[in-house]
Amino acid sequence: MTEAEWIVVYEAGSLIEAQMIQTRLQGEGIPARLRYEALHAVIAPVLSPVEVQVPPAWAEAARRVLSEPEGFEG
Repeated sequence: MTEAEWIVVYEAGSLIEAQMIQTRLQGEGIPARLRYEALHAVIAPVLSPVEVQVPPAWAEAARRVLSEPEGFEG
């Protein structure tokens, strides 16, 4: 799968926030990766948000997970 085929489901203002979102998605069985994490470490976070991306087939599930409060058991 090429980079262009992954969908951005979240833009984080910090690397830690992005890693938390990635871990949450992966905990739900959703493949997730970060984009611009290395760039974020080099330049100001304001100039470079960290994108959390998933394959297109997982985008709807990822958005659903992220729309639920953390720890939701529904």
